[in-house]
Amino acid sequence: MPSQPPLPPLLAPYLSSQPESSLTLISSILGATSNWLVLRLLYSALSTSTNQTFGLDEHDGSKKKVVLVSFLRGWEFWKVEAKRLGLDLARLADKKQFAFVDGLSELFSAPQSANAAPTTSSPTGIPPRTSLPLRGPPGPVPGRGPAIAPAISASTSSVARGPATSEPGIAKKLHFSGRGTAALDIMEKDIIAVIEQVKASGDSSEEVLLIIDQPDFLLAATGTSMGIGATEMSEWVTGLQLNVGATVLTLAADSPLIHNASVSGNQGATPVEGEHASFAIGLAHRARSVMQLRTLETGAARDVSGVLRISRGGGISSGADTLDEKELLYYIQRDGGVKVFGRGES
Repeated sequence: MPSQPPLPPLLAPYLSSQPESSLTLISSILGATSNWLVLRLLYSALSTSTNQTFGLDEHDGSKKKVVLVSFLRGWEFWKVEAKRLGLDLARLADKKQFAFVDGLSELFSAPQSANAAPTTSSPTGIPPRTSLPLRGPPGPVPGRGPAIAPAISASTSSVARGPATSEPGIAKKLHFSGRGTAALDIMEKDIIAVIEQVKASGDSSEEVLLIIDQPDFLLAATGTSMGIGATEMSEWVTGLQLNVGATVLTLAADSPLIHNASVSGNQGATPVEGEHASFAIGLAHRARSVMQLRTLETGAARDVSGVLRISRGGGISSGADTLDEKELLYYIQRDGGVKVFGRGES
């Protein structure tokens, strides 16, 4: 077990309180990933000991149900890493307190029905290799709406919205089927179906926290040539938000993805950079809070892994809803523990 408490005291107020209908945006870079922070969010929401440990009232630290949709990390990663914090996600999934939606392993493979035999490329039974779709030159991106969305055959839709996976711990595997907003609509319905299953189980008064891990991967892997841009992705997130209590979203904010496209008149920005920057900046304007992870400007240090900046987003409401902005340092230990402290502290 980690030597540090699973939920660092300095982070407890930010991770344990997710107001109704709020959006929290977590941005990361290559040298400062967000998985450790998402794990603490899971612990804060699902652990029964959070309230007693940090003296939070029942509204700020009440136990929640969680649906985690991950496009960059698989089920085994989350299960093993959460176990190091003392959180058994498999058991919580069995109790319908937690649900994992796999947006990585079969995202661009053809969906199959439960009774269908696996497709093979040769008599040896070896499955064909799958790869990400090739990106073409940028084109016009249609606005999202049922009238414009390209048609998808009934057979494809019924397979994509088929029964949940039989793999233990995984509530659903997402498939990108078709193109444009119609493909996003299918995935949205799949995720909402999982959310409704979690809502219907146990205590119906418990709110559902939706965590979407790295949906920018989906944007980068498809793009405007497949009818998906920042506008479509943003509307997709909004559609999911309407079905849960609060939403947390992680995405990459490396300099080439954000700053190259943000510079006025920069003709060198690629379509990927332009759409990613629009998606990220738009979410920041809607978010209640923005948690930025980055490395030290002075370079690597033996006792500091990175910097966590917590700031108000453009969507924070005035009046009673307040957020104390902070800049903290963090250190990830070998045993999985994380130490969070202010500048000048050790």
